[in-house]
Amino acid sequence: MPFNLDKFVASPSVEELDSLKKSEIVKVAKHYGIEFQPLMRKDEIKRYVLEYLVDEGVLPSTVLETAITVPTDNTFELKRLEIEMNKEIRLKEMEREREREERERERKEREMQMQKEKEEREMQMQRKKRKEKCKCKCKGKKRQENMNLG
Repeated sequence: MPFNLDKFVASPSVEELDSLKKSEIVKVAKHYGIEFQPLMRKDEIKRYVLEYLVDEGVLPSTVLETAITVPTDNTFELKRLEIEMNKEIRLKEMEREREREERERERKEREMQMQKEKEEREMQMQRKKRKEKCKCKCKGKKRQENMNLG
């Protein structure tokens, strides 16, 4: 049976309010001009409506005592799932961070290896140049000696 706002306003009851969906409770709250945040949970908006109806004398104050919402199993289950999900997210973030650090370490090792290889090549080039210089000087002296002898 669809919700009828006029019928509820004519004879409001805690039982009917308990059976309403959040969107229907929002309609009731708006009808009475009750201020609330749209992101509030259904139980919180329902509590505002009950407090308003008690303040206006439409419902007895005893309904507030009995209407104190005790978290249901669903609420606990949702909270547990939320905690579990947050834990998984943190674990994944930690894993990504560990992988990032590992890649960074490997990159630095490659850079160091490349630098070492570059320095070794430069040293080899310098040795080769020195050898060539030495050969040139030695050959030059031998030529001169040969020329002086001849």
